[in-house]
Amino acid sequence: MKRILNLLVLVAGVPLASTLGCEGEPPVMAPENPSGAASEVASVTPPAASEEPSAAPAVTACPPPPCAPAPVASSAASAAPAESSAALPVPPTSVPRGNVVGAVTTKPAALQGQAVVYLEDGPKEDQPSHLQSVTISNQQMNFIPFVSVVAEGGKAVFVNEDPFPHNVFSPDGEKFNMGNIPQHGAHQRVFHTPGAYTLLCNLHPGMLGYLLVTPSTWWAKTDAKGRFTMKHVPSGTYKVTAWAPRQTPVTQSVTVADGDVTINFDLHR
Repeated sequence: MKRILNLLVLVAGVPLASTLGCEGEPPVMAPENPSGAASEVASVTPPAASEEPSAAPAVTACPPPPCAPAPVASSAASAAPAESSAALPVPPTSVPRGNVVGAVTTKPAALQGQAVVYLEDGPKEDQPSHLQSVTISNQQMNFIPFVSVVAEGGKAVFVNEDPFPHNVFSPDGEKFNMGNIPQHGAHQRVFHTPGAYTLLCNLHPGMLGYLLVTPSTWWAKTDAKGRFTMKHVPSGTYKVTAWAPRQTPVTQSVTVADGDVTINFDLHR
């Protein structure tokens, strides 16, 4: 059969290759071959892809400031601390302080060395470092010291240093009785009511002492000449009271600022 076909082809003058191509895939070099066109596209595409890296340097060659958004972000970040610092409270300025100085005279004059000057309304938020505890000793049938001072809420410790018992009581203010205190013994009490307390011993009627409970911790005792100094009082206007045993207390007003402010008291019965 093939021989007859070949004979017909030769007679017609048609090339054998073209006729054989009809039995399978079209010839590769035929212009109408779609797969051949695809292969040409494929052969062109890799060079185009290979050219992409060469285009990258042109992008990176752009100057950093216009291309990178980092400067904008950093400027916004730098603005944040300024806002937060502006919102912080301003630290309070130091309070001006002054000293309350002066002298106390008494009748009889011997008591001017036992006087106490204190603020009735001293500031609670800025108190001096007076110890809120005082020790009162029984020595040789005496209360030592003769006049003791503790602020409201403070504690008094009564100590017996004599070789025999003592008793401590007071008819004033809170009206307390500590009972008998043996030799080397000690009793203590916290005082919540300001005022002057007479200290007595029911075993020895001749004993006498005083405990002054002040309404604030701002106080000062006088020296033998009646002079006193109350240091570092915050500026302001206060009521100042002078007290001495068996004298009528006197209260005055004082305004404290920088430096010293002088105030004097004349006490009598």
